[in-house]
Amino acid sequence: MKRNVWLWGAVLLLLLSGCNPDSGLALIEVGYPSGYARTNTTWDELTPVEGAECRLRAQKAEDYDKTYRYDLQILDKAGTLLYEFPDIGRPTMRGELADGGSAVWICSEWWSAVHCNGYLSGCLSKSVVLLVDMEDGAVVFRGGTGEGELYLTSVNTRCYFYEAGEPEQTEWFGLVRTPARNARLCYRDTQDWENPRTVYTFDYIGQPDVASYPDSWSKVRFYLEEDGVRVAWESTDRVLTDDGKYGAVFSEKAAYYFLFLQSGSVCVEDAVARSS
Repeated sequence: MKRNVWLWGAVLLLLLSGCNPDSGLALIEVGYPSGYARTNTTWDELTPVEGAECRLRAQKAEDYDKTYRYDLQILDKAGTLLYEFPDIGRPTMRGELADGGSAVWICSEWWSAVHCNGYLSGCLSKSVVLLVDMEDGAVVFRGGTGEGELYLTSVNTRCYFYEAGEPEQTEWFGLVRTPARNARLCYRDTQDWENPRTVYTFDYIGQPDVASYPDSWSKVRFYLEEDGVRVAWESTDRVLTDDGKYGAVFSEKAAYYFLFLQSGSVCVEDAVARSS
């Protein structure tokens, strides 16, 4: 009897260990003009700040064993510590030079992915966005975001985000219904942070129907350019390799381009959707 219990327990552990809660989720990639890209498999100890010579590092706080918190550190190109901010560092951080060149934008991200270092659709819990003056390390601005708001870039006082949609939800035996919401590109202004504004509403909720076959993987790439951002959806296609076996490669299936036009201190958005 005891042997049977032990065997069933071992089988259960094997089954649980084989479960992957990250499977089936769309992959996310954010790429910068320099060529640096952040993906679900990026585990960099030092994160470059786009357009600047400084780098970011998540340093375990002194009480990390109890709180699991990280301190955010900014280092120069030689690795010398410049500034440190307690409790807001994350293993997933990104940064870019702000307009004017005397400050940097930094985004710390909290992801719930189990086997990946974030960047899976539906796993972004929250983010903290900072504007840091590099002359003295002063925090010029700090703002938090909601669940699922993926930081893309900043233009002047506006911070742009991609927000996945939500399917229709019903509660209380159907008496309370929350309508579906399509995915969107939006921005938060540092002068009115609590009121995000929609720039463009996509014609899909979670992701477009671009799968080449039932078990095809999906990926959304965000290409950040000097004057805009390009959003491209890809899925895997089956290809015959040189050794006579079938492999999977990503192919672009749909793309959207958003151009940020500068007119004095006003940012004008011109969104164009394209399909390939």
